[in-house]
Parts: sequence; structure tokens; C-alpha cells
Amino acid sequence: MSRDNRLNYALAVLSGLLLAASYPPFNYGWLAWLALAPLFFAVTRSPGPKAAFGLGAAAGMVFYSASLSWMAAVVHYLALPFWALFALWLALHAALLRALLTLAERKGLTAGRALLWAVTAGLGWAGLEYFRSEIWWLECPWLGLGYSQTYVPVFFQSLSVWGVYGLSAFMAAANAAWALLPRRAWLPAAVFLIALAGLAGYGRHRLNSFPAGGGRPFMAALVQAERSDINKLAKLSLSPAAAAADLLVWPECSVMFPAADSPSYVSYISKKLKPSKAEAVIGVCVNEDRARGVDRANFTLHLGRDKKVLGVYNKMHPVQFVEAGLPVNRDPAPLVTPLGKLAPQICYDLAFEDGARAMASQGAELLIIPTLDPLEWTLLQHRQHSDMSQARSAETGLWAVRAASSGESQVIDPLGRLRASLPGGAEGVLIAEARLAAGGTAYTRFGWLLGPLALLFTLAAAAFAFIKNIRYNQNE
Repeated sequence: MSRDNRLNYALAVLSGLLLAASYPPFNYGWLAWLALAPLFFAVTRSPGPKAAFGLGAAAGMVFYSASLSWMAAVVHYLALPFWALFALWLALHAALLRALLTLAERKGLTAGRALLWAVTAGLGWAGLEYFRSEIWWLECPWLGLGYSQTYVPVFFQSLSVWGVYGLSAFMAAANAAWALLPRRAWLPAAVFLIALAGLAGYGRHRLNSFPAGGGRPFMAALVQAERSDINKLAKLSLSPAAAAADLLVWPECSVMFPAADSPSYVSYISKKLKPSKAEAVIGVCVNEDRARGVDRANFTLHLGRDKKVLGVYNKMHPVQFVEAGLPVNRDPAPLVTPLGKLAPQICYDLAFEDGARAMASQGAELLIIPTLDPLEWTLLQHRQHSDMSQARSAETGLWAVRAASSGESQVIDPLGRLRASLPGGAEGVLIAEARLAAGGTAYTRFGWLLGPLALLFTLAAAAFAFIKNIRYNQNE
């Protein structure tokens, strides 16, 4: 391997390490604004798309194997191919950038073309991130670039306009602009520095002016406990403070029913919770039993203050492989109760933006998130998972209450800020005030279109680069 090659791979590895430091457990989110620049600079130095692909793959493997190290506890030896699949998208992005830069260099890398390349780097990143998160068969939005800003509130506020994909696009484009500085391409860096200042200004304004404390106050009691018997869950729910709450939430799959229609189980839970004055949201799962003609199910059972059934909500996004055969809820709608218009999202549902957005558009006043995060999946996985809930609140402008089996149970305001939480691994009840208020943001109206449009742009850019390079090679 040549000296240039070694340097390029060192830069790619550096990008992978900086990206890992931007997420839990380190949470140095500001590093993400610089993390991709070494890789992108290495891409500009590489001899062609094939070499750039290798650099992107190297950065991706370092990043994902470090940040998704918990996958080894979940899928064991299959973690390696999962990391490789995640790294594939970074590799494809690097190859596309090199191909487009080659075209620009043939005509001369003017300031305008350099700026266009940086913008394309951002949209290409968002397009690939949207595809791997929402479109293909192994959809998984884990560690989207925008999620790195969960604990950088001033930039996180932009999710109310363009969501996680928009923030990812802007961050990747800014990194591409920094990567061009050694080539004395100053315009992209100047443009993105000014835009970054504008983004910070918007964030500060929203943090200072948005009426996050508006709406109707209520007390939430969020039970955090691993799967256990109904009696134990009821005991936690009937502590004096919990029993006096307005809303009680149990985690996903807190109760295993023999069938979706199990009136005796519902009656037993209702009797157990009768002393509580709260409306209750119970996470229920049903295992498939073909001999008895029972289908698999995962839903929330909603009980009124009188503990009579108000309705159910079925999960939208089954976890691949883990929940094979689970029917998909394709028409999510808020549940109207005496407390308000409630928008349940079960566990993996909140890793995606579509359910929360759809229900906010229908007038939902609160996101309710029963979650199953088994303790053996490690606290790192819990933290990465819970961070996505904060993004959904910032995107929709809704308060959220999250009851997780092993944490982190949370109360989140419409700015995506944690108002209360129970640490991962603890058992107990989180009792905190939250608010009911209709959401709706620029993102829920039209900003969500950025992801699909970025994917179309990426496909068009890839086709353009492929055709142009083929023609150039034929004419040589």
C-alpha cells in the first residue's frame, strides 16, 4: 500500500472514530460537524470511485462496530454482517462523491462547482440515509447523522422544519465544505459557516420563544420494569403517587395474552388497577399459536379511569426477524379519550417518523411510547433508542411520555428536551408532569418531503455520474 493510500485510510478511520464519539455513550455531538471531513478529504485525494468506496467502507466499519457494539449481545456473530451492511451506505456515498468530483475536475473545479459538490454531498447523504432507514427490506434508522445533535439543543430545533434527514443533509454538506478547504475552495466553507450561524440563530429563537409549557397539565406515571407478572406491575402502579396520576403507562409486552381477545385477562387487569384514578395504557403481546388459530399481536390496551376498555392501538413497525409474522398497522390514528387525543407509538414505531407525523397531522395532543428494551441488550442500546423519541417530539411539536422496560423512561417536551427520566437498568415508576397540546410544525406539513426528494436526487445524481463517466471513457 502506497504512502498516499495509508494516509487516506488513516483519515477514513479517524472519521469513523470521530463519528462514534458524537453519539452515546460519549455524546460529543459537536464533533459530528467535523467528523466526516477527514473521510471526504481522503475521497478527494483518492484515484477514483472504487478507491473511495473502500475508504467509505473502512470509516463505516469503524463507526458502526464501535457504536453498535451492543448488536453482538442481540444477534451474536450476525453483528458483523449487520455492521458491514450499515457501512455499505457510507461506502456508496463516498464512491458517488468521488465520481461527481471527477466530473467537476474535468471541467475545472470552480467555486460554483465546489459549492454544488458540497450541496450534493449533503443531499446524497440524506437520500441514502432515508433509503436504508425507511425503504429497503432491512429498514433501520439507527444512528442517523441528525440524531448526533440530540444533546445540542440549538441545532436540534431545526428538526421542526426539516426533520432528522434535513439536519443530516446539512451536516454532511458542511463537512464536505470543510473537506474542500485544503484545495483552496473557500466559497463552500464561507456559505456553510453563514448558514450554520443562521441555524444557530433559529435554534436560539425557538428555544426562547416556543411555548413549551402551554397546554393542559397532567401527571404521568410511567412504569419501568422488565416483563413480570401482573401483580408486580400493579403493585408498582398503585403506589400513592402513581395511583393519583392522570395517566398510567406500562411498557411494551408487559402482559402476555393467550389471544388478542382475552376478556378474562382484561377483567383481571381492570380489577387490579381499580384503585388507580388514572387512564391506563397497557402494553400487550400475543404469541402465535397455529394449533389454536391464534395470530401474533402487539398492541396497547387503553383503559379509562373506570378501567373499562377505551380502545386498542396495533404496532406499526415490527422489528425485522424478531417480530416475524406480526401484522402491520398501516392506518395509525389518535385514540380519543376523556384525557385527550392520545397518539400511541410502540417501541420501534418511534424509530421512524411516519407514525408520529401522521397522528400530529390528525390533531394528536400527546405521544405515548410503551417500549421493550430488555436489560441484556445493554444500556448503550437503550440510550441510542431513547434519543430517537426526543427527535419525534422536536419534529412534531408534541409532548411525549415513554415507559421502557429497562429504561430510559422519559417525559419529553415539544422542543425535544428531557423534562424527567429514570436511568437505564432501574426499576420503579417515573412520576412527572407533562402537557397535552396539539402539535404540528413545518416538518409535519411539508418538511418531511425532504427525505423522499433527497433519495430521488441521489438516484438522479448517481445515474448522471454513471452515464457521464461511461461516455468519457468511451471517448478516450
